[in-house]
Amino acid sequence: MVHKFTVEFPERIWKAIKDKKGQGSIKDFLIKLIEKEFELRKIKAFILAGGEGARLKPLTEAIPKAMIPVGYKPLLEYNLELISNSGITDVVLLIGKLGDRIMKHFGQNWNGLDISYVSESTKLDTAGAIHNAKNLVSGTFLVMNSDILTDINLSHIIDFHKNQRKENIATMCGVGVNDYYQLMGKASDKGIFVDYGVFYMDDQVNNRITKFEESPTKAQQSGYINTGIYVFEPDIMDYLVDSEGKSISSDIIPALIKDRKLQGYICPKNVFWIDVAHPDRWSKAWDVLFSGAMEV
Repeated sequence: MVHKFTVEFPERIWKAIKDKKGQGSIKDFLIKLIEKEFELRKIKAFILAGGEGARLKPLTEAIPKAMIPVGYKPLLEYNLELISNSGITDVVLLIGKLGDRIMKHFGQNWNGLDISYVSESTKLDTAGAIHNAKNLVSGTFLVMNSDILTDINLSHIIDFHKNQRKENIATMCGVGVNDYYQLMGKASDKGIFVDYGVFYMDDQVNNRITKFEESPTKAQQSGYINTGIYVFEPDIMDYLVDSEGKSISSDIIPALIKDRKLQGYICPKNVFWIDVAHPDRWSKAWDVLFSGAMEV
């Protein structure tokens, strides 16, 4: 059965639709937009918010790392706003020590998001925390760290994962090492040591990631920094059995690479991303917000 409905658009929106539709018809373009909206609403976002933030003590002795203030509001708010803007409406917060502070602040509905909580009684690390929430996984899902500040377009990552994944069951989001140098105002002629994992891809084979260094042994001048944002299929749970105390980056990513199941999504050069879980970068995040370098 076909249903017809007439819609009137303001001139500025109609112009934007015509500019964005490409070669196809406006009708087909609008139908795809609506279908995409409903697809995104089926996807859950899991945020790893159980970290204690040892490098940010004594600040994190009283509040969770995910709730440290940046620009006069908790860091986690920026990530929830990012998720909300992507069209996702279902969020699971994986919490640990001091997690009750997070629950009290956000509750079960915040800014149009339905929020669930899964708490860990012992230190599970990132892989263990996801496995601990396995009963809430029903389809493709997004995972992101809570201690990052970014304007990465999450829906673009999800689209990429679905359109390109083939036999891959996971997509890891990365930013270019040299792009990061520029963001941090550092020269790249000698490279710098980073406390992020760095991955490399075989661009000729399905964007597949072929190498990952969790703790680089020398200064990096190429490759892509792991942003702590992933898209997984439910099959990832097979890799998370007995994962208590194990991490995604140290334990799961190497196994996925070995089995040729992991692909990389590379962010555009104009994307902003920073890991805030370090005093220097926490200060940098404040500078970025107040300078207007990132729109929030």
